[in-house]
Amino acid sequence: MLSIYRILTVISFPVLITIGLLRRLINKENNRSLLEKIFSFSKKKFNKKLNLIWFHGSSIGEITSVLPIIHSILKKKKYKILLTSNSITSGNLINEKLGNKVFHQYLPLDLPHLNKKFLNKWSPKCAIFIDSEIWPNFIYEIKKRKIKLILINARITNKSFRRWKYFYNFGKKVFS
Repeated sequence: MLSIYRILTVISFPVLITIGLLRRLINKENNRSLLEKIFSFSKKKFNKKLNLIWFHGSSIGEITSVLPIIHSILKKKKYKILLTSNSITSGNLINEKLGNKVFHQYLPLDLPHLNKKFLNKWSPKCAIFIDSEIWPNFIYEIKKRKIKLILINARITNKSFRRWKYFYNFGKKVFS
């Protein structure tokens, strides 16, 4: 089932680009978010020798919920933080609350080639997904590279649980 998901995501790439461009027209994306999501393009320079912890939170609420953890980690000066998000408003919040204390990038679409490009660039030591951010291609690539993965504040609605039950073997593989 994971193979089918991976193939479907690759086939859908042209549609996802079109959706991204339409979202740009109605100001749901900006140039930076669009480039980072669709092409995993980032101008940011990063020294791969640093200990990088990657947090991903989709929206403002998720980002806000981990700010105390991030501030605590930053005090140690032993680690650098990459914080990815999906929305422009969460990106603005990150810039407002953390400025240049962390690296911020919009999360690329869950496509195998974008996941590899992203992970090759950043080489995180640990990935922390907030709430119920489940991206099977990313999870697969993270596991393949033996990067520690943590899901915090994880919860799943009854509706989502019923959906995952339809794809039991796929869900088992993703969540294992």
